[in-house]
Amino acid sequence: MISRVTLFSLLLGLMLGAGLLLWSVAQRDACTPYLLGEKPAQTSEYVESGTRTIEVPCNDWFMRQPLRVQVLCMLDLALAVVFVLNALSDLREWLESRRRWRQTS
Repeated sequence: MISRVTLFSLLLGLMLGAGLLLWSVAQRDACTPYLLGEKPAQTSEYVESGTRTIEVPCNDWFMRQPLRVQVLCMLDLALAVVFVLNALSDLREWLESRRRWRQTS
């Protein structure tokens, strides 16, 4: 049997991941022409990081995102870890109950 925590962590993680993906697709920045393969395009972007401005390569999607999006990505990763750990626990419990059922019959 699958626990509620496993189901809810899977559903919340999928919803958050889909929301981040949809948000990312809708955003255009200075790296968009480079990522689309246009020849005369810049290969990096300047990003505000606290009180500093740093140059981030266009291939580094995570570092080019605002802090809120980075936090949501980390939350999505944490939900994925919770889901995997709970799914493994559910699988272990299911195998143990199946083994006990075979011993009694």
